[in-house]
Amino acid sequence: MVQEINEAESNVLINKQINQMINFINLGNFQDALILGQSLEQSSENNPNVLNIMGMLTVKLGDHADAVRYFRKLVKIRPKCALSSYQLANSLNSTGQQEAAISSYKQAIRNKRNFADAHYELGNVYSSVGNYKKAVTHYKEAIRIQPDFAAAHNNLGTALTKLGRQDEAIDSYHSATSIKPDYSEAYHNLAVILNISGKNEQAIVTCLKSIEINPNYADAYYSLGVIFGALGNNEEAIRSFERGLKLVPDHIDTNAGFFYASGKEVPGWHIPMMNDDPRNQAYKKALETTITEDTQVLEIGAGSGLLAMIAAQSGTNKKITTCEMTPVIASVAKEILELNGFGNSVEVIAKASKDISIGEDLTDKADLIVSEVISNEFLGEGVLDTVEDAKKRLLAPGGRMIPESGCIMINLVGGEAIGKKLYIGDVLGFNLEPFNKIKPRKISIDQQMNSVELFTNDAVAFQFNFQEKDQFPREVRTLELKLQKTGKCFGIIQWVLLQLVDEIIFENHPVKQVAESAWHPMFYPFYKPLNLTKNQVIQIQATHNRTSANFKLIAIDGVPFL
Repeated sequence: MVQEINEAESNVLINKQINQMINFINLGNFQDALILGQSLEQSSENNPNVLNIMGMLTVKLGDHADAVRYFRKLVKIRPKCALSSYQLANSLNSTGQQEAAISSYKQAIRNKRNFADAHYELGNVYSSVGNYKKAVTHYKEAIRIQPDFAAAHNNLGTALTKLGRQDEAIDSYHSATSIKPDYSEAYHNLAVILNISGKNEQAIVTCLKSIEINPNYADAYYSLGVIFGALGNNEEAIRSFERGLKLVPDHIDTNAGFFYASGKEVPGWHIPMMNDDPRNQAYKKALETTITEDTQVLEIGAGSGLLAMIAAQSGTNKKITTCEMTPVIASVAKEILELNGFGNSVEVIAKASKDISIGEDLTDKADLIVSEVISNEFLGEGVLDTVEDAKKRLLAPGGRMIPESGCIMINLVGGEAIGKKLYIGDVLGFNLEPFNKIKPRKISIDQQMNSVELFTNDAVAFQFNFQEKDQFPREVRTLELKLQKTGKCFGIIQWVLLQLVDEIIFENHPVKQVAESAWHPMFYPFYKPLNLTKNQVIQIQATHNRTSANFKLIAIDGVPFL
């Protein structure tokens, strides 16, 4: 009898402490609530109310791993409680345990059949792992249970977009905005799919509606720039990208869009590339070093067929395969191969490498994949997508890539001769400086090596190891360059360094090279020249979005540069 009284008193005390925890949480005093909860956890022997509150508290504190621990215990005590399984699933998802989260969401749904939120979150997890068909199923179920579930309509639209079901996606976004007229994200998503569907004018109106609702929505400004670009209105595209960058200066896509729109060019690089003897010799040496009589070679990007012919001469007894996505180039490559006696030893496939399949186009995976799909800014020809796909599908285990790796290099650039190509000031007594406002922010120049003056040590902006890595995410970096001398600087210069194989290097260095390369350096000119002093430290913002690298000056000796 005495024990029963003690237990009753203990329960009263525990409930009192639980109420005190709740009060702490309501007052925003999370640390005291956490300390009290940890004490209760030890003394209350898995009290479900304590576990539930501790789970929610740790979620609020961002400690999702601890939340998983609490909710797991709670589910063991309350296996039929749909909310407990749902809370566990949310925390599992937050810690990257998607498969376990899926299982827990399904348990929540079994416990509560018409659980709209659980179906919605399950749809979100399936979307995050790329299973858009199942995501669609659960978004639709959430909407069946709760027809005015605006977020479910919006996310359903996104999943349908991924499946290529554009008309259905448009209907879903319309439903989301009808239910929630101030739903900026849904208007933005609708604008994107309208643009994809070729309904550009509607897309502009819809995107502007998204921005009207949320003037600080940087993604919407980016999309608006893309839509204007699709309509050929480059000026408005640039304005949209600029507005987005004012909100989020390091927004990778908007930086890429801005630099592309403000510096469009159509380079005639094929013939200079074929005449680039230092680069040709470097690739020749790399192929001769790597190829044996049993090497199965795949070249990506046939061009003239030059590398394929070099490979065929390098000792392999197997037929060389080269692919070329542009039909007219593929046709000429075949003609050149026949002309030079390689018609039987080299096969040209008129496809992009991403469209090649083993068993249909190639009998076996390649032992060596060689490519030259690198632009003078390194990323412009989609090299990262190409390499990732080729390594995953077309390269045999233990196979080699040429080039093995590459770097995007930068330095600060000066020199009066190059300055005349990057900046306009006084001409014949007339001040033309305002024209610098509309000059390209990113340009390629066929410069003379002796016209370039470099101010710092060469810096690696980004490095890509094709041989060892399989994925290359987008990046934002801040680089610090220390001035090695005093002088007038006109901007940033960028070039390419390739490790073809082992110690065989090719670099189109703007000064230290045997002959000028067809890969011209890229320049990022300042609005006007800067007089810099030795030992000053320059901060450069470097971004790449996998298809374009961009650089801009952000500070001098820690002082922001505007």
